[in-house]
Amino acid sequence: MAACGGEDRTQILPQLSTGGAGGNSSAPAAGAGTAGLGGTAGAPDDGPRAPQKLLLLHTNDIHSHLMGFGPERDYTPATTNDDATHGGFARLASAIGRARASAAAADRAVLQLDAGDFMMGTLFELLGTLEAPELRMMQALGYDATTLGNHEFDWTPAGLAAILQAAGARQVSLPILSSNLQFSSSDPGDDALAALVQSTGALRAKLVKNVGGLKVGLFGLLGANASQVTPQARPLTFEPIADAAERMVRELREVDDVDLVIALSHSGIDAQGHGEDADLAAAVPGIDIIVSGHTHDVLPQPAQVGDTLIVTAGSYSGYLGELALTVTPAASPGGRARVALDDYMLLDIDDSIPGDATTQAGLEQFVQGLDAALGIRHLGYRQVVAETPVDLPLPLYQEAPIGDLVTDAYRSVVSALDPMQPPALAFDADGQIRAPILEGKTGEIWFTDLFQVLPIGIGPDQVPGFPLVSFYLNPKDIRSGLELNGVPQLVGSDLFLEISGMKVELDASKPPFQRVSRLALVTDSGEQELDVTDTTTCYRVVTTNYVAGLLSLVSSATNGALSVSAKDADCATLIDPTTRYVDIDPTSPGVQELKHWQALLDYVSKLPDTDADGTPDVPSSYGTAQGRIVQH
Repeated sequence: MAACGGEDRTQILPQLSTGGAGGNSSAPAAGAGTAGLGGTAGAPDDGPRAPQKLLLLHTNDIHSHLMGFGPERDYTPATTNDDATHGGFARLASAIGRARASAAAADRAVLQLDAGDFMMGTLFELLGTLEAPELRMMQALGYDATTLGNHEFDWTPAGLAAILQAAGARQVSLPILSSNLQFSSSDPGDDALAALVQSTGALRAKLVKNVGGLKVGLFGLLGANASQVTPQARPLTFEPIADAAERMVRELREVDDVDLVIALSHSGIDAQGHGEDADLAAAVPGIDIIVSGHTHDVLPQPAQVGDTLIVTAGSYSGYLGELALTVTPAASPGGRARVALDDYMLLDIDDSIPGDATTQAGLEQFVQGLDAALGIRHLGYRQVVAETPVDLPLPLYQEAPIGDLVTDAYRSVVSALDPMQPPALAFDADGQIRAPILEGKTGEIWFTDLFQVLPIGIGPDQVPGFPLVSFYLNPKDIRSGLELNGVPQLVGSDLFLEISGMKVELDASKPPFQRVSRLALVTDSGEQELDVTDTTTCYRVVTTNYVAGLLSLVSSATNGALSVSAKDADCATLIDPTTRYVDIDPTSPGVQELKHWQALLDYVSKLPDTDADGTPDVPSSYGTAQGRIVQH
């Protein structure tokens, strides 16, 4: 029985209205400017109103990247022009402070927004249910609102509830907008989140606030692709974004009588201005601005669909969007304001920007907390775990060197655990491999850099990280799964599979889902070509339980033309692959889950120390793709 009874809980998110500028209770970090700048005016006066200048600052897909990215060993926020890293909240705080100061000088009101996926991507996430560092830092930097991305659900609805509860305990009042989230009325899996929302308003359906002389209405959305690739959000469901947006626009305009409607939409737009948020703007023309997230694309200038402006700002705190507008309120009730684009800048948060010292000091306190927790595992945030003489990049839609390392790690570590039945193959999807490994100035790989490669997910043991699972597939299954690699632009880069133990050749001249022209096992004795129609021979496979849970997408993506069915060792009995966990310690009672990041750490820790300096060295052969996925 659901904790909240059997009532319909599909629309229970409370709403928030405020005349304040920041919507939060704590002061911003030094360098971030005044959170209330230009936003403390009361309700607009009756009668015609003068045009209002507005600066909209925006980010998206921060993914816990509170420090600079690539590699963090090189990040020097206290000095400028001496490293090649990007992002970091100390630099972002300084950039926000500068933007707010310029806006104040131009008598321009400021609104600061984020489009979701603020969590999951670095070691800072490990403090989420205790300290909520991401939301605390966003509040300190003066954000007015954010929304939920798909990765906020990585630890299930109960995990999100624990994160939001921790944020509330730390006096975080930053509005988190979610307008199309729907709770289950029967499944108790989302009860903790539903109860928290009902009792505290931790999630809001909308936000109405006065910014300068404007009344602004905001709402939040999670798109179709984002919800599709988030099975761990069950039993939550998400209303189609066009339906939710139409409802919210009507309410904001007709009931709340706002001048400006802004959607924080974690649905996505690409660098060419195409995607779910462009489709949303065409379907629901009443939205003035869409701040878009999810795709991690860089859009140098706003996309315009009808009268809607759409902006997005890359990922990992690497960019700050600065959208300057002049908004002329409607002359009569019920009319729509006129929005004119004055200027736009997508600021690269790089080493030309000095980091704010107060913000960085706060982050160092979180690092100390992480070191204390990691010490139990004899690890440290800045512990050197390996060295690399090359970059291991993560390109889109092709074999990735970092993917070769990751899948080799899975196969090698599981083979060592079970040498009598070693897996022949290992897979992972690019959507779960979140970062490259970069050589940087020193070649040192800190633990924090290694963790960023595989930072997401959780298993039944509630320890962060997707657990590895193992099962059996026949060549026909393997071919069906790898057919998605032949049409990555159609199914998305997140489902592109990296492999170990196999070579696949793809023929782009063939029709979609018929492009796998050759499969071959790669063993110490050479290549063994497989018959792609074979359904009687099976091979042991290792991957994450997340990827295993997406096997059904092969059928839906191909309209039933292809399918993948996980099997037991007899190659006949169908099984649920998401429960076939690799046991890191078979001698102990129960299953000790082997996490994907643990396998990677174990693998690199045992690489040869070729320069005899006491630190393992990544072979230079990982600097380039190894010909496992060949596209003709």
